[in-house]
Amino acid sequence: MKNKISLFLIAFLTSCGSSVAIETVQYRRDSKNGQSNKEKKLLDIPKKYKLQTFVGGHGEKEQVYTFSDSVKVYVTDLPVSMLNYNNILSLGDSVANKRFEGTELKAAVAKALGQSYVLETLILQGKTSNGLYWKDIRMGDVSIGYVNVPLSKKEQFDSVLSSFR
Repeated sequence: MKNKISLFLIAFLTSCGSSVAIETVQYRRDSKNGQSNKEKKLLDIPKKYKLQTFVGGHGEKEQVYTFSDSVKVYVTDLPVSMLNYNNILSLGDSVANKRFEGTELKAAVAKALGQSYVLETLILQGKTSNGLYWKDIRMGDVSIGYVNVPLSKKEQFDSVLSSFR
């Protein structure tokens, strides 16, 4: 009887948790610059989104998940998502220049110096003039981020970005 009560309590607590249904989506780039890349990345996002996929001229890819309240979440291997380009520029030249540096050039310079290049993570975030939040996280050659997030949903979408694996 004790096990049944514990099981009921666990089921009750999990069903009474967050009312937002979550779905795991994947980001996979088949090739870049003619090189095969079968690695896939996963992200847990709220259901009920519209997905748009954009492909660049060298095989770069961006997936944008748009929600009914205009919040957008992206995963991209483009140098920068246009969704946050102006937000990053608003942080000033030194921050923007650091964010827009190409990882391929850094890796080539390190190799020429006989060193290995360690991919770095750069997290930029802020608030727009209309009071909505944005965030861009560059992890090596992949970026994730969001735009148009109200304060009431900031924690939820920070959790979405932290689910990236």
